[in-house]
Amino acid sequence: MAINEEPLNFGSDSTQDESDARINDDKPKQPEFNSTETFSVDISEKKENVSPEQNLQENTLVPLTPPKPTTITPVVQQSEIATTKFKKIPLWKRWQLWGILLVLCSGGVGYGATTMLLKLPKTQSCSKVFWPIASASIRLYCAQTAAEEKDVAGLLAAIELVAVLPENHPLRPEIDRNIDRWAAGILTIGEDEFQEGNLEEAIATAQKIPRNLSSKELVDQKIEQWNSIWSEGEEQYAKVEEKLREADWNGAFNWAVRLTDSSNQYWATTKYEESINNINVAQEENASLTKAQTELTNGTIENLIIAIDRADDIKEGSYTYEQAQEIIQEGKEKLVANMERLIERRDWQQLLRITPRIPRSLNLQKRVEDWQILANAGSSAQLDTVFGIEEAIEEAEKLEKDSEYYDLGQKLIKSWTSEIDGVRHLSKAREISRVGTIANLNQAIAEAKLVSSSNPRYSEALQEINKWRGQIQTIEDRPILNRAQELSYGNNINAWRRAIAEVNLISRSSPLYSEAQNYARTWRANVERVEDEPILDEADSFANINNYPAAIDAARKVRSGRALYPEAQSRISRWQQEVDGQKYISEANNIARGSTPEALAQAIRTARQASPNSSVYPQVVRDVNDWAAEILSIARQASDNSLEQAIEIAAQVPSGTTSFSTAQEEIKAWKIRIAPPLPEAVPPTFKLDKLRKQRDRQN
Repeated sequence: MAINEEPLNFGSDSTQDESDARINDDKPKQPEFNSTETFSVDISEKKENVSPEQNLQENTLVPLTPPKPTTITPVVQQSEIATTKFKKIPLWKRWQLWGILLVLCSGGVGYGATTMLLKLPKTQSCSKVFWPIASASIRLYCAQTAAEEKDVAGLLAAIELVAVLPENHPLRPEIDRNIDRWAAGILTIGEDEFQEGNLEEAIATAQKIPRNLSSKELVDQKIEQWNSIWSEGEEQYAKVEEKLREADWNGAFNWAVRLTDSSNQYWATTKYEESINNINVAQEENASLTKAQTELTNGTIENLIIAIDRADDIKEGSYTYEQAQEIIQEGKEKLVANMERLIERRDWQQLLRITPRIPRSLNLQKRVEDWQILANAGSSAQLDTVFGIEEAIEEAEKLEKDSEYYDLGQKLIKSWTSEIDGVRHLSKAREISRVGTIANLNQAIAEAKLVSSSNPRYSEALQEINKWRGQIQTIEDRPILNRAQELSYGNNINAWRRAIAEVNLISRSSPLYSEAQNYARTWRANVERVEDEPILDEADSFANINNYPAAIDAARKVRSGRALYPEAQSRISRWQQEVDGQKYISEANNIARGSTPEALAQAIRTARQASPNSSVYPQVVRDVNDWAAEILSIARQASDNSLEQAIEIAAQVPSGTTSFSTAQEEIKAWKIRIAPPLPEAVPPTFKLDKLRKQRDRQN
């Protein structure tokens, strides 16, 4: 190996030092040199079975650094160096390890550098820039950084940073492009606000864009577009409101549907749904008011209160609020009038029941308090006890002097005060009458008579006296009625007559008079039925031998007003139909003997007067059919000479007979023979073909 060749260094400095030490151990005499030189060790002998590692160690150039410039390191003998190849090299001295570490370190450094170059961090110095001397690139960079926030403040700040640069600046195209993009971003934010239903905020956002920019026309157009869309939505929504107040549900729905065509999402969705909800609410409120109006028309207190409650549910601002208020006012007037009538009728119990239910919305609290006082006082007074009247007087004294019912209260107090004496006598009389004997009832009547005619309870005392007298008469007359019933059990004329005579002893003033007369009528009918049944039996015997005139004369002996009179009249009517039927059939046969069409037709009309309920009616039907057939036969004979005469005769066959349909067919045929119809013109064949071809071309 040449001396001037640069040695390869595969180890560390320590390895070099160890090699130098091994070489310098023999300490040969070294010649002096002016500079340091490198010697190589040449091992000429070939070794067999030597590993690559050993071979590498054997062919390693070991740089020698002489301690002194004047000394020369002698050539190392082959035998001395060869002894080192069998020593184990430490792991940290192996070149493969250091190569791997070198690759990993260099790759990591390169990856980190590349990452830092590709991902530049945001500068933190934009807030510290002194803008009067800042460059255009810094302004543009900071503007772009501010615009990344994508809010109005950031976009406006971005525009403001670069808008101050001169028009002839080399970056002006890039600046204008960014300004337009940022202005469009502000308009997009305004558009979002507009779509959300915030028109004023959207316009305010758009107007924040500087007017000196090229996008000012776009801003004006956008604001004008927003106002136009918004005005159209407001107009359609107002139409919905108008139709709702007119109760035009279909019209309101049609206008509401038009909102969905709006390009603004707020009007197309939120306001549309609000309109539909308003329509539903208005319909429900209108239906409720319709029911309230119906209940108001009925006029009863219960219905009036329900109607007012329904109308009260309609809140202010509703489409039917004014109608609801009208119903409330009308209901209030009618309710007050009904309450006044209850007071006039002294219907204290009804007044007491209704008063707590008066709606507070009617603002009748003062009247309600007075009605409650009157109802409580009147209800106490109706207990018909001295204690109750005293309590009523005490309650009525609660009415204040400024109350509109004060005078009425004083009048009631005066009346109740005078009633106390009458109530005392009536209470005692009622207590005595509870025993129910004649003596006690007479004693109760005597006590009730102590109520003076000037006492407000005088009429009530008279009613009680009449009632007790009726009870006395009932006690006295009941044995008479029972005895009459026992007499009637004989079930013969004498028994019934004796029973009738017995119940006639009960006077008209007796409570048992109506019952007694009902029994008397029943027994009297039994007597009349027994007396008149022989008369009807005789009449039936005459009818059985078809002697209907004699049967009728016999049945007429049953006089009007008697029990069997309706039955007798019914039989007379049935027998009279038999007499009349025989008479009509006899007259018809006499007429038919004339054998002329006119006579036969007259006979048919006469026979048909017989009642269908008579026994001769089947004979009437047979004779009528025979006479109708005879008329048709005469017509056919006349057709040989005169068709007109035949038609005239056949027309006399009456409907409802077996020959009627045949006669009508004959008449039709004879009329055709008199005036036959004109033959239908048949077009020539070639014309038919021509018409068919024209029709085909038209199709």
